[in-house]
Formats: sequence, C-alpha cells, structure tokens
Amino acid sequence: MDNEALASQLKQPHGAEAVAVGEQMSSNNAATNRRCIEIMALESGHRVLEIGPGNAAFAGEIVAAAPRVRYVGLDWSEAMVGQGQARYRDSVEGACIALLRGSSEALPFAAASVDRVLAVHTLYFWQPPARHLQEIRRVLRPDGLLCLAFGDKAFMEGLPFTAHGFHLYDRVGAESLLRDGGFTLHAYHEHRETGTSNSGETVDKRIHILLAAVAPHHH
Repeated sequence: MDNEALASQLKQPHGAEAVAVGEQMSSNNAATNRRCIEIMALESGHRVLEIGPGNAAFAGEIVAAAPRVRYVGLDWSEAMVGQGQARYRDSVEGACIALLRGSSEALPFAAASVDRVLAVHTLYFWQPPARHLQEIRRVLRPDGLLCLAFGDKAFMEGLPFTAHGFHLYDRVGAESLLRDGGFTLHAYHEHRETGTSNSGETVDKRIHILLAAVAPHHH
C-alpha cells in the first residue's frame, strides 16, 4: 500500500484492507489507549463517548474500568463499526457498548449527556476543528472531561503517510485550539514509547494527552 492509500485507510478504513488496518491501529495504539483510560478516571455510572474508535478494541476495558459505565463509539467507517459490533455481539460487556456510524461534526446526542469524551489520533482529521470542538462541548456535562490524544507534530512529520490529509499539531497549538474552542485545560500527560508506526517502521512515539473541561462561560 502506498503512503497516500495508507493515509486514506487510517482516516477511514474501507474495502478489503479495512479489517487488517483496524487490527493494526488497535495494536499500535494500545499503550496510548490504556493510558487514556487510566487518565480519564472513570467513575460509577459514567457515560463515555469515543470519537473514531476504529474497531473499538478498548471499549471492553473502558466499561470494565468502573461499575455501570456505558460506552458509545462513533466512527465514520462503516467497516469499523461493523467490526466493533461483531467483536462485542456475544460478550458480557456488549450490553453496555453501542457503536454508531457518524462524525463528530454533528454528534447524535443530547446536550450535557456525556461524562467523558475520548479521541485518540482523530484530531488530525477534524477540518476545520472548531465545529467538532463545539459539538463535543455541547454534549459534555458541566463537570465532564475531554481526553484528547495525538502524536506530536515533529514526530508525526517523520511518518511518510502524514503528508496526505493529516493536520498536525504540537502541544502549544492544540492547547490554544482547545482554549479557542471553549475549553479549559485540566491536565497534561506525555506518553512516550518505542513501537511500530502504521507504516511499519519502528519509531520513538511522542504522544500528547490533554484533559480539558468545558470553560464555565461556555455552557
């Protein structure tokens, strides 16, 4: 697969390669996802929305993180939604997990209905980002949190596929984007690991994880 084709698959897995791309993303991003689950500090009864979960490999771990957690994953890849649904169809956790096709530009949820929003490696595709952030802000409860994880611009620029349709951010850029979008920064974590990139090379990953709350005057 050339870099342009790979970029298009990472943005929206489709066709014959979709399943393999989904599996690859889940395994490459596992450590980041688990770190985010920890950072979100889920509590009993929380409702979690994950934007762009791919095949929703970590939904089971999210609903297991605290009692009565409910999970909804929203992905714009039909193939990924189908794969995620198949994954949990017969599982115990499946009762608390819903997977829908859609985009964070227009979230199909009521205002102030979600306790946590998780978005791992999806920020690059929010174009323009303001509308996505406005929607996330709308659905978050007043005490809710957005957990946003993305690869640092300098590290991501070194990956051959990011030249095709990825909008890259450093920490400062993403933080000002959140502030402009009506959020206040709650916490910052950095995740570093040496692992495999989606194009197959071994890379030193540098991932920013921002935890943000809705700014009070934006409710």
